[in-house]
Amino acid sequence: MAFDPSRRIFIKGAGVAAVGLGFAPSTLLTRAAEAADAGSRVLVQVFLRGGADGLNLCVPYRDGDYFALRPGIALSTADGVRDLDGFFGLHPRLAPLRDLYSEGVLALHPTIGNAGLTRSHFDAQDFMDTASPGNKTVHDGWLERVARQIPGEDVMQLVALASRTPRAVLGPEVQLVLQDLASFSVVAGSGSATWSSEADQLLRAAYVGAGSAVYESGRAVFSAIDTIRRTPALQAGPANGAVYPPGTMGSGLRQAAQLIKADLGTRCIYVNVPGSFDTHANQLAANNAEYANMSAALVAFRRDLGGRIDDVLLMVTTEFGRTAAQNGSMGTDHGFAHCGLFLGGSVRGGRVHGTWPGLSRSALNEGRDLRYTVDFRDVFASAARWLGVADLGQVIPGYTPATDPGLFS
Repeated sequence: MAFDPSRRIFIKGAGVAAVGLGFAPSTLLTRAAEAADAGSRVLVQVFLRGGADGLNLCVPYRDGDYFALRPGIALSTADGVRDLDGFFGLHPRLAPLRDLYSEGVLALHPTIGNAGLTRSHFDAQDFMDTASPGNKTVHDGWLERVARQIPGEDVMQLVALASRTPRAVLGPEVQLVLQDLASFSVVAGSGSATWSSEADQLLRAAYVGAGSAVYESGRAVFSAIDTIRRTPALQAGPANGAVYPPGTMGSGLRQAAQLIKADLGTRCIYVNVPGSFDTHANQLAANNAEYANMSAALVAFRRDLGGRIDDVLLMVTTEFGRTAAQNGSMGTDHGFAHCGLFLGGSVRGGRVHGTWPGLSRSALNEGRDLRYTVDFRDVFASAARWLGVADLGQVIPGYTPATDPGLFS
């Protein structure tokens, strides 16, 4: 059959950042075997879009100001709050996480933030994704910078599970951005879902004159698709009786676990969770649904990984917290400090980290928000160090970590 350059290639179930150099497609399966021998660590960042309320997640149920500020939405042990340390407790729908906390693989930090973050969702998200608060001239993502500091040139090294490319993974190298591993495929003229000579011709025709970087990036993507489809572990279901809930977070963590167990050389995974965390009204109902889903997803992820949890660090982050006081619609507005959750074998778990600044009016940021006590960049730097990055200046340019939050060993 004659080659027809007008025929199209469709990449299904994925958006791909097609930039970058230095990838040798034939190395994918070889590097997968090497990764299995090395037992490489994997960093997973889960981003809750919308500004999740930390005060009703990690509940300061022994702080009287909490109840005074939130007479209609505050939670107590009578509502089902699960005690953690005699001062803080988990939201009732997060109660299943108490077992992970007791196991020592889960920790919380309720006061993470940065003075440069804003109350704008888009700016705050961008500033966190680039780890450059207040600086809109930085365009590459912090997690992409982390991946660049890790030896190897595998296109599978950094994977984002999202419907569009998060800024956290933007950069000069090839990134894979996909929603569904099962449907991550290519349909060429023959219907083939692997890298073929016809796909090669189609790609060359599409990008003629565009330069070798664009062509090699496309070839890397096709090779990644081929590898994904040829890896049995990516077709297998969850292990150890793990059951993931429906929804974005359950799907994202299920696929993150698949990538980790498949040993394809993946070192950084970004899971984007849109959710309903922007709770300006009727917060209790929204939190009940979202936190129940999040709890089930995290419990399933831990069960699914079994002993591999020792090689994994998962961070749950959000762009900002909510106001300390409830508003007139039984909700909360855009705030300041947020709560982070950390899961993994190297997490210093079974504790709530940080210093509690209190919720008295004089203690609040601008008289309305919980203050932060640790810069989120210190948390990111600590996570990068755990992954093996030595030059943190390449990950968070222009910033020297002020302190080690002590979250990971």
